[in-house]
Amino acid sequence: MTLSITTPILLFPAISLILLAYTAKFAHLANLTRNLNKQYSIDETAGLLHQIKNLRERIYLIKNMQVFGTGSFCLCIISIFMLFNNWLLAGQISFWLSTVAMMVALYFSLKEIWLSTDALKVVVNEVYKR
Repeated sequence: MTLSITTPILLFPAISLILLAYTAKFAHLANLTRNLNKQYSIDETAGLLHQIKNLRERIYLIKNMQVFGTGSFCLCIISIFMLFNNWLLAGQISFWLSTVAMMVALYFSLKEIWLSTDALKVVVNEVYKR
C-alpha cells in the first residue's frame, strides 16, 4: 500500500485540536493547583493533600501527553516532507512513528482521565462524610 501525501495532511487538524485540548487541560489544572494550595495553607486536611498529590500525577501525565502529541505533529510534518520529495519508505516510517506517538499521547490522556475520576471520588466522599 502506498501512502499519499494527503494522508498525513489530513491529520493536521486532529493533532492540532488534541494539542489545544491538552493545553487547556493543563491551564485548568495549573489554576486548580494554585487554588488548592491556598486552601491547604489555611486548612491542612487529608482530602486536600490527596487532591494535590493527584494533581501532581495528572500534571505529569499532561506534560507527557503534550510531548508525545507535539512529537506526533513533528513526525507528521517530516512525513509530508519525505513524501513530497518522493522518499516513500522514509515517509511511511515517519508517518507510522507519528501514529504511534499519537497513540502514546492518547494512552496518557486515558490515564489522566482515570486519575481525574479518582479526584472527584475524593470530593464526593468528603460530601457524604458531612
